[in-house]
Amino acid sequence: MESIVFFGKGGVGKSTIASNVTVVLARGGRKVLHIGCDPKMDSTLALMGRHISPYADKAGGEGGGRLRDSVFESPVAGVHCVEAGGPEPGVGCAGLGIGSMLDAIRDEGLLEKGGYGASVFDVLGDVVCGGFAAPLRRGFARKVVIVTSETMLSLYAANRLIKMIENYSRNGVYLAGLAVNALRPEGVRAAESFAEAVGTRVLGVTLRDPAVAAAERTHRPAVLADPKSDFARRIVLLCSAIKAAGRPAAPARALTESGFYSFMKGGAASGPAAGKSSRRRGSAPRPEALIESAGFRLAGMEGGQLLLDWRSSRGVLRTVMAPAVSSRGGAPGFSDWTVCFHPSAGPDSEAAGGELLESASRLSGLTFEEVSAVFAAAPGAAASQIPGAPAGARQHLGFGRWPRFIFAGSEVDSLAPPDSVMAMHGDNECRFCICEGGALGAFSENACVRPGGADMPGPVLPRSDEREPSTDLRAAEAIFGDDDKMLSAMRAAAAQAGPGGLAEFYVGCSPLLLASDAEAVARRVREETGVSLSLERYCSLGKYSPEKAARRAGFMAGKFRRASRKPARDVNLVYYGECPPALRALLNDRGISAEEPGEDFYAGSAAAGLQVLSAPDPVLQSALDQAGLRWLLPPAPYGLAGTSAWLAAIAAALGRGEADTAPSGEQLAEAARLRRLSAGKAAAFVLPAGETGRLAGGAAFKRVPVPAVLSEGGFVPRFFVLAASEGERRAAAAGLKAALPGLRFAPPVLFSSPAGLRRLLRADRAVRLVYSDVRSDGRVAAAGKTPFSAGIFEPGFDGALETWRRLLELCDWDFNERYIAR
Repeated sequence: MESIVFFGKGGVGKSTIASNVTVVLARGGRKVLHIGCDPKMDSTLALMGRHISPYADKAGGEGGGRLRDSVFESPVAGVHCVEAGGPEPGVGCAGLGIGSMLDAIRDEGLLEKGGYGASVFDVLGDVVCGGFAAPLRRGFARKVVIVTSETMLSLYAANRLIKMIENYSRNGVYLAGLAVNALRPEGVRAAESFAEAVGTRVLGVTLRDPAVAAAERTHRPAVLADPKSDFARRIVLLCSAIKAAGRPAAPARALTESGFYSFMKGGAASGPAAGKSSRRRGSAPRPEALIESAGFRLAGMEGGQLLLDWRSSRGVLRTVMAPAVSSRGGAPGFSDWTVCFHPSAGPDSEAAGGELLESASRLSGLTFEEVSAVFAAAPGAAASQIPGAPAGARQHLGFGRWPRFIFAGSEVDSLAPPDSVMAMHGDNECRFCICEGGALGAFSENACVRPGGADMPGPVLPRSDEREPSTDLRAAEAIFGDDDKMLSAMRAAAAQAGPGGLAEFYVGCSPLLLASDAEAVARRVREETGVSLSLERYCSLGKYSPEKAARRAGFMAGKFRRASRKPARDVNLVYYGECPPALRALLNDRGISAEEPGEDFYAGSAAAGLQVLSAPDPVLQSALDQAGLRWLLPPAPYGLAGTSAWLAAIAAALGRGEADTAPSGEQLAEAARLRRLSAGKAAAFVLPAGETGRLAGGAAFKRVPVPAVLSEGGFVPRFFVLAASEGERRAAAAGLKAALPGLRFAPPVLFSSPAGLRRLLRADRAVRLVYSDVRSDGRVAAAGKTPFSAGIFEPGFDGALETWRRLLELCDWDFNERYIAR
């Protein structure tokens, strides 16, 4: 099936040409579906003789609508028409409406079941966002025709559209060529020159013709209204050229910004297309050779600028190559970039200034993008110059970034206060990004914080209860606007919170893309209800900010004060999840009464003399201080020593210095037996050089001191550090000693690439386990080791023994070593 998509600047005549090409295709015996992808809905006007109801009108209703109800048979034989439509001007997202219609075309099998031999897409021209590129993204059309005139703005839009086509070439999309709708016959040459500069062809030329205006006044295609006109003759030729246009031998390449303006001024175009063309003719050396001969080598990237080590007569000096638009004034410029010395180059750089300009001038024929592309594509050599970059990485996808291997999670996290309302405005799907638990989850979850206390058989569904409702933004709101849905949700949240309550309204990513005016809606609700409704950007429920912390702490402190009562027990175990039964037993055996706050969090907290927190919470701690309630953040109760320290801290805070805080003789004997079994077995930690401090416990391990508990159980902690130099390794060793005081371990092992790490892990026979929060981590398995996480660690004295038994079982499990690492 012939499938053609027309793009072009608004007002260039794109809809006129597309609709007339549709008529010519139909006259050739094809059944054609003409698809208007413009919220103005004027693409099908000439073909239908009237405006038709767009698909968006039916799709926006509850439950959607059938696409076939929006397809109309044209008076032109063999032609059917559909318009995507869109929202009122300034509301919603028309691009999403186009994508929704294309999804319906695919889901209903319209093209196949309708027996169409051709489809023509007429797409809004100036906008090159993803929504209007939907015919290319969804794979409906591979043959693109850009309609342009000879004017600068029209050609500028065409250049940007070519860049868009480059982005979707992976879908098999290609530019068939340009359809030139010239204002003046002599202007055709400018369009032809542009086609040559970007490496494409002119498929046909149409000129201003009174027949077109006359036909459009009667809402008819010109090829039917005046088939003998010059315009009709040229459309027939254009249609033949489009049908014959196959995939070009080399794809068109957009000019750079500076290259385009140089072209419009009459100079030589500089950019990917021009450079590639000259290299094919053999008239210029390859960029790689030029850069090497000029003495430049990539050292890294900083703020979008290239850091280059330059080989001068005075030694190697650090230089900076920056795009001209972002560089400081006065820096010498070449092509679309400037060059200068980096501040670290030192005093020797001043005397070498002339030599630097001479070397840089050898690259004056290259654009900044071309220079960057050379370093991005160099296999191994260039990437290895970037600290922390894996060898062979395509650095333009993220200069120097190393993917986190372990220790995910924020350092400061704040829970939503009980009895508050945290409404979220966005699509439910985005909530999955914070659902980590379950056997199929991406990350493991500590057993003591699993929701509901049960082992989850699959991913946890996004929570949406009465305290954290979601508006569940859908396509209808995205297309037609979401003000009504926001207003309803904010009113409900304010009513639930009530006077003096706490209500926070979180605006997710999708509404932000729609530029929804949530503040105006929130202001209206505040005026109506008198409730202090706060507005937050993004679904950042657990993210800390001083303003949010102060607001939440004040709310909680008031609730604590109103619930004040005489303490009925010694201790509240706050936010310990599933752990309290074992911890309560430990405390009760020592004469310390302990419970959890219960369903009424504020009354339950006020019923205890001491609040024992499981983790730092700046909001809760501030609220307890304001309410005059005592609280304690003791060491985490993991391992024998950690549990003893936990008990001792609580006993001291209660004035019970006589309490027994040591494990029993039986527990000590079992610990000694397990240490004999674990002797010589090592557990590895892999981390970047700058993250050694995270090993002490805290957010990384949910406050479980994993290395310390391993060492106490007889396991040997080993550390593999991603570092670029021996100096970084020494700094990492010092950081480890500071983070893990009193812990004995071997010097950290240095690695610089994933392959190098895999070799080191495979070669170390003592290492049986590797810490990773990624469930069933394939990187660990590929090295023949077994992953483990803080989720298998249990609190208390008996919990420490059980933890060491589990680790020993994992050490004996050699499946990855026997099968996967081969």
